[in-house]
Amino acid sequence: MALAEMCKARIAVHRAVADELAAKLQALGCCEFVSKEGEAGHSEAMFSIREKRRRVDELIGDAKFLQRLLEPYEVKKESSLAKMLGEVPTFTFDQLAAQVNEKKFTEFTSSMRDIERRLTETRADISRLKGLLSQITLLESVEYPLEFFTTGTDLVAGAIYSAPKAAAQAMAERIVKELGDMVEMQRLAGSEKDPNETFAVLCRKSELERLQDTTAGFGAARIDVPKDFALTAAAEKETLSSEISGLEKKEEELIGELSSSADEGLRMARNYGDYWTILHNRLEAMETGEPTEEVLIWESWTPKSFMKKVEYTVDAYSAYTELAAVEPDEGEEPPTLLKNAPWASCIEPLTIMYGTPTYGKVDPTSLMAPFFFVFLGMCFGDGGYGLVVAGILGYFLVKHRLSPTLRKFFVMMTVGMGMSVVMGALTGSWFGDAVTAFPFLGSLVPLVQSVQVLDPMRDPMTLLMISLALGFIQVLFGLAIAFSENWKSGDKLAAVSDQGGWIIFLCGLVLYGCAVSGSLAPVWLLPGKIAAIGGALLLVLTQGREKKGLASKLFSGVLSLYNVTGFLGDVLSYSRLLALGLGSAAVGMVINLLAGLVADVPYVGIVLAVLIFVVGHTFSIVVNLLGAFIHSLRLQYVEFFGKFYNATGRDFTPLRNAAQYSRIQEDSSVN
Repeated sequence: MALAEMCKARIAVHRAVADELAAKLQALGCCEFVSKEGEAGHSEAMFSIREKRRRVDELIGDAKFLQRLLEPYEVKKESSLAKMLGEVPTFTFDQLAAQVNEKKFTEFTSSMRDIERRLTETRADISRLKGLLSQITLLESVEYPLEFFTTGTDLVAGAIYSAPKAAAQAMAERIVKELGDMVEMQRLAGSEKDPNETFAVLCRKSELERLQDTTAGFGAARIDVPKDFALTAAAEKETLSSEISGLEKKEEELIGELSSSADEGLRMARNYGDYWTILHNRLEAMETGEPTEEVLIWESWTPKSFMKKVEYTVDAYSAYTELAAVEPDEGEEPPTLLKNAPWASCIEPLTIMYGTPTYGKVDPTSLMAPFFFVFLGMCFGDGGYGLVVAGILGYFLVKHRLSPTLRKFFVMMTVGMGMSVVMGALTGSWFGDAVTAFPFLGSLVPLVQSVQVLDPMRDPMTLLMISLALGFIQVLFGLAIAFSENWKSGDKLAAVSDQGGWIIFLCGLVLYGCAVSGSLAPVWLLPGKIAAIGGALLLVLTQGREKKGLASKLFSGVLSLYNVTGFLGDVLSYSRLLALGLGSAAVGMVINLLAGLVADVPYVGIVLAVLIFVVGHTFSIVVNLLGAFIHSLRLQYVEFFGKFYNATGRDFTPLRNAAQYSRIQEDSSVN
């Protein structure tokens, strides 16, 4: 219900101050510029903006190139934890802009491109020569200069053949028979497992084609010798090894140049890249304007609460600007900005994860928050676990400057862990049953028992009933929200029939069932029966209202009562609150039991017991925390949101000084 009211405004600005005003609005971070399809201006003002953007895009490309090139050689690498926590340097935009030296950047980029080119060429040469070196292995036993097998001489040429062993001897004899004394042949050594034998054959150059025809008849394959080879194999191997060694030394020198430049180069690329990205976003927003020769006309969405700041900013250029409120175009949907109270705002990422609320419709964030926190506490369900996790999260919240989204998540989980401590106290679960399992903690037993109101291990049915009751309440709450939304939109019939009928029917069934089972006084039998019958009649009479014919309407209405099984399934899903809570307690008890069993082992018993306790409960915390979060969230998304939530909106994306590798500090921003 906490969606910011949006206003649409039109700003006419003279090209002389357009960039300056856009920079001021960008610093405010509260204006989403509207881009109109099919409108492309060709004025002088627009041409200038596009030229600036083209140049900025080139610089951004250069910055990305430097990052890609230098990151593997970075010496002062940011730790994984720091990256996860989003720890980045903080600047004002002016401080960031003051660092930028385009000439220095261009020269540095050019030098890095030259090094990359040389390094690429060097590595290509090394790869080529290593390929040749690998081919030398086969040719090492060849006694003749390799020139005979590449270009040959004026009179002599040669070839190397690989023939099946079964045909090798016959082939050798046929070659001698066909070419006579003007042939010289060497059988090359090979592996016994090799199915082929290899021959080096020299003959008159004019007989080379005849030699090829002869060997082909025996299924022999010619082995090509690289044209680079001219000396003997041993000499070529030595030459190649020397060349490769020289090239590898050159490669190391080039890598050294990159390594020595990496840290400073990356700092430049990241900071400069952030600056130019901000400029790119500003120019892109400026391009949305409808241009004349001297004036740009922008349209933007702004939260109503920020309109005064926008007006004040624009008024500073009153001689060159004009600001006016305008009505949205037909069918145009305003963007959505969540604005919740501090206690609920930390849970906004969960809402956005599911989908952005439709503008003008309900925001489920604050409605979901109490249920989510209670469910998370019940699923985790251990006071000791809650204190440990809350302590870790609190440390990061205090000691680290987290990104806004990550800070919200940590705050949300800290609140959830606080609820886990409460649930642990109410159920007597502190690291499982550690208080009663270990005698040295016996003094804490009276304190734990003084606040404990339920033992779920001995009385799980009570906790099950509490879980189902909470589920029933949330399901009804979801229907009530849908009722309210339909009523406010003017669809009162849908509100009464689609939601009101089910609320009355379900409440009547529960009252009647509880009175019959003895959970409620018999006095509730009659009210429950009346409500159930009344709700059922309302559903029968209204759920088939879109059908044609009275019989069809009534039949569809009767069939709709079967949907009660769906609501029953939704409520039963909340039994997972009991299951996960018991699971967490049971795992803790097993760990404590194992630690207690090994504690009496001579000499090492205490050490093993402590080790089992610490490692076991750490594992339990990680596993159960993940399960508690996922299942608590699932209950919101599936059982709760499905009753009323319309998530077809689009996020409010204002023009702001947003950067990837730094945090831009401004006096005003929209969070």
